[in-house]
Amino acid sequence: MTAVSPQTLFIDLEGTVYTREGVVPRAPETLDELRSAGHNLRFLTNTDSVATSTIVQRVHDLGLDIGPEEVFTPVTAARVLLAWEDDVRVLALTSTSVAAELSEQLTLVDAAASPTHVVVGDVRDSLDHGLLDAAFGALHAGAALVALQRGRFYLSGGVAHIDTGAIVAALEYAAGVTAQVVGKPNSAFLHLAGATVDPSRSSDATWAIGNDRTTDIPMGRAAGARTVQVRTGKFALQDDEPHAGADHTVDSVAELPALIRGVLA
Repeated sequence: MTAVSPQTLFIDLEGTVYTREGVVPRAPETLDELRSAGHNLRFLTNTDSVATSTIVQRVHDLGLDIGPEEVFTPVTAARVLLAWEDDVRVLALTSTSVAAELSEQLTLVDAAASPTHVVVGDVRDSLDHGLLDAAFGALHAGAALVALQRGRFYLSGGVAHIDTGAIVAALEYAAGVTAQVVGKPNSAFLHLAGATVDPSRSSDATWAIGNDRTTDIPMGRAAGARTVQVRTGKFALQDDEPHAGADHTVDSVAELPALIRGVLA
């Protein structure tokens, strides 16, 4: 095997390493091979429906050897970014578990307490007109809109379902504001995750790998990383999506070690 210099690999989770139907074939062995080659792995997911600890437990249950320090989510990014600001009061349009994780570092309030920020994530189990209107009222009064992600749809059981981006778009339209997106495709998401590896690393040694051509690939390109599109997950459902092509396309994450060796040989 040809030795290559260590790379930092930002790998999408759902749709790339596993789907809702199970682990992508040979994904566990592939991750072992990449680590054995000396590469740094970070797993970037736009999942905004559950706490980060739940995602870590989920990948362990699937038999994937991924440590909690290797997983980076929009919830993690929001906590980091908002913790830098003073007197932050957050109205959370999120799941209960995500709100609990945000509250570990941020002050959560209701609409009557003059929120400084409205944070929007997966809110499928609690969204109603009253909550949406409360968020609009906070934004209309000057609160900033923060989107954990803005995906159009996600897959469950092979069926497409409306995603967080639609709720974000509704609030943007009603309040006349633009959301700060902390998850994909914001390149800052990748940079924040990269700071947990080596903030001085060269972009030439950075790769972004994923199945979503509207988030994973644009994020990687904006950050100056090499981009790899995998033909798993929602790839087949995005033929009509406008996008800039990835640097490389492979059938699955299992082809990644050979691709890296070939490119860097």
